[in-house]
Amino acid sequence: MLKSNCFVIVAVLIYTFLSAGFSHSSSAQAFQPSQPLTVKAAVLKNFPPHYTTDANGKPSGFAVDVLERVAQIANIQVEYIVKEDWQEVFEALKSGEADLIPDQGITDRREQWFDYSIPTETSPIRIFVLAETAGVESLDDLIGKKTAVVALNVGEAIVARKPAIKPIVFDNVEAALLSLLSGNVDALIFPEPVLMTFAREARVDRRIKRAGSPLRTVKRGIAVRKGNITLLNRLNPAIEQFLQSKEYSRIYTKWHGEPTPFWNTFRVTLAMLGFLSLTAVIMGYWRYRSMAVLNIELKKQIRLREAAEQDLKASYDTLEQKVEERTRKLKAALSEVKTLSGLLPICSHCKKIRDDQGYWKQIESYIQEHSEAEFSHSICRDCAAKHYPELKIYEIMDAEDNESSD
Repeated sequence: MLKSNCFVIVAVLIYTFLSAGFSHSSSAQAFQPSQPLTVKAAVLKNFPPHYTTDANGKPSGFAVDVLERVAQIANIQVEYIVKEDWQEVFEALKSGEADLIPDQGITDRREQWFDYSIPTETSPIRIFVLAETAGVESLDDLIGKKTAVVALNVGEAIVARKPAIKPIVFDNVEAALLSLLSGNVDALIFPEPVLMTFAREARVDRRIKRAGSPLRTVKRGIAVRKGNITLLNRLNPAIEQFLQSKEYSRIYTKWHGEPTPFWNTFRVTLAMLGFLSLTAVIMGYWRYRSMAVLNIELKKQIRLREAAEQDLKASYDTLEQKVEERTRKLKAALSEVKTLSGLLPICSHCKKIRDDQGYWKQIESYIQEHSEAEFSHSICRDCAAKHYPELKIYEIMDAEDNESSD
């Protein structure tokens, strides 16, 4: 019994594996035709994020990346024809100059001209106004206002269904956006991805805003000439396979994802580190400057102190010199006083004194030379009576003193 069950399980597994292998092989043959095909694709020169061209005129963008991958799956070689506006693109496909238009918005009017593949994406159509504008949320709010649309764009068809709105038609989105920014129109109706890409590239995305909800969501697919069912049958399976791949998500995020904000975590961290470093440098410089100022002030105070010490020393030296000079003079005077206080040879008759050189001098001359004393000559009472008795000098002086006392 056990062996029988194991045999059944193994048989089921083998059958499942072989069925999956055949199914995969059949799918691969369905999505990857063996016969190559070359087609010409008409694209706009500048309609980001769907179409754009580099400096060499080579086209790129979301529509081009999607077409390249679908063409690879469908074994198709693509040659590009770059046109200036939608009218030229449409005429190229109608006239047979081009075989397809990648990632074209599908509208009722365009379905009368072309056939379309299964959708490759959807695009919301919105009202855009200046950032400071208020009170615009729907088409009814645009009645009586100047509303910009672009020729042959979905916005033109939307406004056409609202006769009360008088649109101002522009040839391209750049002119319409400039008119909105300059205030010549009050609102602009256009596919959101394209307009926001233009605004971000022009760095004016902060000056405009989306008003209300999307007016409509437009499906976008690959347009081919009317009745070209063979090309559609080759494209649709490849598109269906591609839409289920991770590569489609990567391409969609690449062209339609929100731009990375400038102040991301890394830049904020870097800015904080820069701010802290700058603060540290400023603080270091401030400390260095403060220390330098204090050092200059300290040196100034030291110089003033040294100058004061020098002045004090000079004053001390001068004072010391004066003291020494005064001491010397005092010593000299004391020396002279001692000389006068010694034994003096004096004549017993004329009272002259003999000096150190042996000369006899009047006593008053000798004393004046050897001291600071000065003489004022007068006459004593005895000498006046003896030598000038007839003058009676002291008798007269006594009589005057008695009269003054009475």
